[in-house]
Amino acid sequence: MAKRNIIKLPRLFMNGNGGDFWKQIGMIVIGTTISLVFTLVAAKLTEDRQRAKDRRMSAMMVISNIEGFAQKLDYMYEMMARTDTVSAWLLNHPIEEFEMLPDAAQGALLSEALGLQFLTYDKTAESIFSNNIETWRNMGNYQFIYNVGECFSMMRTIEDYWNEKVEAMDKATDDVQNNPEQYPGNQYSKLLRSRRVINVLYNMHNLRCWLKYNADMLHYMNRQNMAVIGISEEKMLRFIEDRQQEIVLDIEEPNPNFYTAPLSPDSLATLQPLTAYLDSLRVRN
Repeated sequence: MAKRNIIKLPRLFMNGNGGDFWKQIGMIVIGTTISLVFTLVAAKLTEDRQRAKDRRMSAMMVISNIEGFAQKLDYMYEMMARTDTVSAWLLNHPIEEFEMLPDAAQGALLSEALGLQFLTYDKTAESIFSNNIETWRNMGNYQFIYNVGECFSMMRTIEDYWNEKVEAMDKATDDVQNNPEQYPGNQYSKLLRSRRVINVLYNMHNLRCWLKYNADMLHYMNRQNMAVIGISEEKMLRFIEDRQQEIVLDIEEPNPNFYTAPLSPDSLATLQPLTAYLDSLRVRN
């Protein structure tokens, strides 16, 4: 009789332990799933922490930018003390007495009274804030969004208003310098006979007071920003200090006096054939 091939089953099944096999498979699947879940959760937590750090860094940049602008207004206010004083002195002395001063003194006084500079601020932080508004909205920081937006709007208004005043001052002095025949006196006293220039001098004190108010208001509003986002004034000031800290390099800073002497015609070797040709033409003529 022919022998039949008998398929031998694994001992696991032969002993009736098939359930243990599937339990082991199930445990492996469960363990893998748990491991994967833990990995995904850990990755999500790491990503959330990084996003929180990025948001905090963005907030620090925004808040420090506002604070830096307010500090610049503080500095301008202090520097305008001399401008305010000189303007008041010029307005309270007859032009004839002013003309009795040496020319150098006249020029120095007018330079101090009419030496305002244009105001600008770095808009990088404002751009960062604008590009991350959705992030702040998703966090529910509507008060932070509104208040910071108000600060940047105020900063733009301050910049525009101040620069309008400086431009008006420049136009007033340019008008005198471009039409000297319309104003009697020397090159300095002519300016004091211009109604537009006198109006500028009268406005100096009010302009300085305006600077102080806006600086104080920005400081106040920025304290609100810090309170909403949970950043202390100490940390914010330390951040500004670190940002302004000089970076030490092993190379020297480029020399600002970068101009050199003009090229000598005799050194233009590559163009000597043309020079010789022109010389020959002069000889012929």
